[in-house]
Amino acid sequence: MKSTLKLGLIAILTAIVISVVLAACASDPEPTATPVPTATPEPTATPEPTATPEPTHTPTPTVVPYPAVQGIIDPSNRDWPREVELADEVVVIEERPERVLAYSLGHDEILIALIDPERFAAVGPFAADPAYSNVADQAAGLPTFESGVENVLAAKPDLVLASKYTDVDVINLIKEAGVPVARTALESSSEGNIPNILLIGYMLGVEERALELVAEIENRLKFVTDQVPPLNDAQRPAVIAVSRYSDSIYAAGSDTTEGGIVEAGGGINASARDGLEGHQVISIESIAAMNPDVILITQPVAYGANEFRDDLLNHPALADVSAISENELHVVDGRLYTTLSHWNVRGIEETARLLYPEEFSEVTFEDFEPYSGE
Repeated sequence: MKSTLKLGLIAILTAIVISVVLAACASDPEPTATPVPTATPEPTATPEPTATPEPTHTPTPTVVPYPAVQGIIDPSNRDWPREVELADEVVVIEERPERVLAYSLGHDEILIALIDPERFAAVGPFAADPAYSNVADQAAGLPTFESGVENVLAAKPDLVLASKYTDVDVINLIKEAGVPVARTALESSSEGNIPNILLIGYMLGVEERALELVAEIENRLKFVTDQVPPLNDAQRPAVIAVSRYSDSIYAAGSDTTEGGIVEAGGGINASARDGLEGHQVISIESIAAMNPDVILITQPVAYGANEFRDDLLNHPALADVSAISENELHVVDGRLYTTLSHWNVRGIEETARLLYPEEFSEVTFEDFEPYSGE
């Protein structure tokens, strides 16, 4: 009996010990794998710092100085308002004119070359007349005005350009209505009109275009001057420019557009040589006494130029005149010889071609282009 109990106790104790051991084993975590050490990367070389470049200096664009022509008070002022002094009076232009009106054909011809057609309030009554105007085609589509203060004001201009020939009373009435009037001097010579073009360009805010036009004028004049004999050279032919109106013959003497064109084109103005000033009435006998080598008829064909030519050719008193006997009597485009604008350069070119055909036989003289865009 005692043996049996003893064996039972031993069995119980053995079971307890086994249970404790198994519990302890069950609570131990699974062993983790020992990580393999990774290779330490070689240190990369630290790049040398690059030098910070010095900032480049951007030059400030320079404004080309505008020529200090007579009438411009401050040519360095390229803003608005602008001031000009004309005929002993200061004219203030508050802002860029957008409705310009000219009271002379010469001004209209200059404006056509400087500004957009939309900036015209109106053009004068002769601007679209092909008998007198060099810009008739361009002016044909623009509004026109007839002479008179009421017609000028009806066009609602914000600037009126007038010449020294414009009636002072008309100018004063326009100014009294509150419209600024700039009275610029149109000259009979091409060189004389250069300052006038620069002045108008400044007043209208188109300085760059005015400079371009002036450069073209100067280049074209130089081209002719370089091809013809110097002024007063004995090789130059004697030339007279004449026209006939109401049975009176007029010769262009000194200080005339035609006379200046003759001299710039390589001729001697025989009328000025013989003492005539301005446009003077002369007789057939006076023409014979001058004995010109070349005669230019400068009136429009529509107003009797061809008839005048025939009468000169058939007049017995002129039979021995060099221009008649040598067939050097020419009807020319009067628009180029009577204009008070840069278009008289074309008259100079055509005169040079007539007087020196060999030198200019392969030269094409182009008309001046109208304004083509701002």
